[in-house]
Amino acid sequence: MKWFSVDSVYDSIRPVYRAGKLIGIFTHTIDFERQLLSTNTRDQVLLVVAILMDVYALTVSTRVSYSFSNSILLNVGIYCSVNLGIIISLSISLCNRFVVGRMFRMFSTLDGVDQILKRDGYRLNHQLNHLLSCIYMAIPILVNFFLMISTFFIVQDQSSQQFTATEMVVFLRSSLVFTIFGSYITVALTTIYMRFRALNKMISEKFPTSRTADPYKHSNSSVTEVVGIVRCIGDIHEQLSETIVDFNYCFALQILLMMASAFGYTLFSIFGLIHAFSQVEADESHQVSMNNMVYGCIYLSFIIQVVVAGSLVTKECKRTVIFVHKAVCYGYYDMPILLQIKFLSQQLRSIAPRVSCLLFDFEWPFLVSVAATLVMHVVILVQFDLSIIANKV
Repeated sequence: MKWFSVDSVYDSIRPVYRAGKLIGIFTHTIDFERQLLSTNTRDQVLLVVAILMDVYALTVSTRVSYSFSNSILLNVGIYCSVNLGIIISLSISLCNRFVVGRMFRMFSTLDGVDQILKRDGYRLNHQLNHLLSCIYMAIPILVNFFLMISTFFIVQDQSSQQFTATEMVVFLRSSLVFTIFGSYITVALTTIYMRFRALNKMISEKFPTSRTADPYKHSNSSVTEVVGIVRCIGDIHEQLSETIVDFNYCFALQILLMMASAFGYTLFSIFGLIHAFSQVEADESHQVSMNNMVYGCIYLSFIIQVVVAGSLVTKECKRTVIFVHKAVCYGYYDMPILLQIKFLSQQLRSIAPRVSCLLFDFEWPFLVSVAATLVMHVVILVQFDLSIIANKV
């Protein structure tokens, strides 16, 4: 028995979209029944309110003293990271407003791919997409609310007592913007990945892609039908490649800024934890450092999940080329089919998009580089901290 009915890619992204619109990340309206995009007066008001809340949060953050430690490096680092995060929260709503048409076209293209795959007998599991969307949405919301309660109501430290209820709400919203939009990005990448995977499965079932496969697997179909299948594969690959280009256009700049903020906050959270536990006497800075570390892990998880999802998309895109060339190597074809596969091979060679954030391609080596850079900067900050302590002594 199904707990919910999901029939398209639009339905699968609905949970994250609803959560994002509730806090002002998305200031447009999607009609999920007619699959249309529109902007009404309510969306205009939502955009203004979201901007005002971010501006208010930035104003409050700039005049608040983050002196919860005796380390100047730590206080300045956390101060800059928090303000940068609020600025990025402000830019996300504005950027989404400018690229909303391209963003909607990306999902329209994916829906077209689903229709082509469905005609060929490959029905995608939209229920799984919807479930992943719910999980990606629920986890950051629950964690943010738990940390807010822990920071402002359970742990009574000096830095948290200086905020009013309104200021707590705007800071919570800025944190939710970061995490929920990160979940939306991951859902989009997961959706593209599943389509590439379905395409590769289609190739492996229609054509021989291993030594043990029947080299005449396609012989049950006529030459015209096989040529049509090859052209269909080319159309699907072209549309999926367009979705990667649209994804980079819509999200690359925002991902770059969010990664910079996440890296900075995670860096100073780790440094703060080391600094706090290096002190002889335990004080309230230990609990603050622990809370900062949890937030840092949330932001670090954003980097990890985006890089991992982007790497999987790029990997499946490359596997399409491998499967097509394996089909050429392990099969016997008539000349019209072979010529059409040659055209497809040229298309795959000329169209090879990668998920990126303007400066870096999302592949596994990038994740290793982030980890190595993070460790290196933590060591540098600890050395600076030790030199400052030595000068005071």
